[in-house]
Amino acid sequence: MKTRKLAAASVLAIAGALAASHASAQAYLGGSIGQSDVDDEITNGLITSGSVDGKDTAFKIFGGYMFNRNFGVEGAYVDLGEVSYSGSFGGAPVTGGKVEINGFNVSAVGAFPVNEQFSVFGKIGLFIWDADASDTTAGVPFSASADGTDVSFGVGVSYSFTRNLGVRAEWEMFKTDDGDATLLSAGVVWKF
Repeated sequence: MKTRKLAAASVLAIAGALAASHASAQAYLGGSIGQSDVDDEITNGLITSGSVDGKDTAFKIFGGYMFNRNFGVEGAYVDLGEVSYSGSFGGAPVTGGKVEINGFNVSAVGAFPVNEQFSVFGKIGLFIWDADASDTTAGVPFSASADGTDVSFGVGVSYSFTRNLGVRAEWEMFKTDDGDATLLSAGVVWKF
């Protein structure tokens, strides 16, 4: 996990250094909040029957660097919230189940400016994720963790109010070993 955090921090630091050395290019920072929806498959191996609620509030903090109006890179910390589950595992009751998923995302960004304020963009990258599960199975506390690196992609729109301040809305898909997670979010962007 420390290696992943270091890699994500390095990408953001490089983007910041590039921004400082190229005044004509544009770096940005921002934050978004929205709703995640995680596939029920994320609970495979945790319950054999029962119910799963994969929707939760999610957020991300991101930063990036646009080399020109059409191409850039972006790094983000993504918290996909919590998946709740209950039911049974091999006949034993399972209660209070939750899976928390978060990670770092590094993406290439392609943008198409419609006009000076409005632009459409797409992203493809890697999601370096961690998932932590916990529940009570047959009265006994249980916990497990998993991690991995998988593909991510997304599309969105952005609108600039001023040269420095804008908003964006986007839909993203994050792959994990046991299921996919989507995030529909809106956020604020500060460009410098």
